[in-house]
Amino acid sequence: MSSNWLDGSMMDVLAFGWMLVLWFVYGRFADKLPGDEVAPANLNQMMHQLRRQWMRRMLDRPERILDSSLTGHSVSATTFFASTSMLVIAGLLGVLGRAADAHAVVQSFGFTVLSSELLFELKVLGLIGLFMVGFYKFTWALRQFNFACTLIGAAPLPPVTGPSRDRFADHAARVMSLAVVSFNGGIRSYYFAMAWLGWFIHPLAFAAGTSAVVLVLLKRQVRSRSQSSVAEFYEATGR
Repeated sequence: MSSNWLDGSMMDVLAFGWMLVLWFVYGRFADKLPGDEVAPANLNQMMHQLRRQWMRRMLDRPERILDSSLTGHSVSATTFFASTSMLVIAGLLGVLGRAADAHAVVQSFGFTVLSSELLFELKVLGLIGLFMVGFYKFTWALRQFNFACTLIGAAPLPPVTGPSRDRFADHAARVMSLAVVSFNGGIRSYYFAMAWLGWFIHPLAFAAGTSAVVLVLLKRQVRSRSQSSVAEFYEATGR
């Protein structure tokens, strides 16, 4: 902390509060799935609508091997990140077990702000908490992808027409999109963990890093080249 303990403590609290606010606000923006009557506002919402088209077209195929294979790739990626989260948590617990030594190393850097060992331990605990959130998000996403696989396997054979076609596509796409929402939440915890590392340098570095992370994520959702390409295809298919 600084020479004034109260000023340093307040900066830490404000930086942490700023992270929580941005985490919640961005999550509400990125994770909300649109209804049929609402135009997509970001890349995630457009992808949900495209999944509905995917599920409709799947009903025209007597064989769903391709669809199961595509879903399996998502399952594999989710499993990888869930396992990685556990490894990171184990490593951070090791750091926490030798907190005094780790604190001394961090404080020896010339660019870090002075802080107590207790505050250092709290920062490490918070970092562990972020990866725990990621782990639970990934494991829940994994279960939901398995639910989506079951829906694909139970899909009625063609020809499927009328309201039942749209009803199945809506339910299957929503389950898959909810799995992606959980997966994205896990990935987001990694991004915020990168910003959290700035807290070991200075609370302002933490706040600035959090802001930068959200700006990057926001740009990817509404102004990236991927978003532009998906939006053009979405418009071309007549929604």
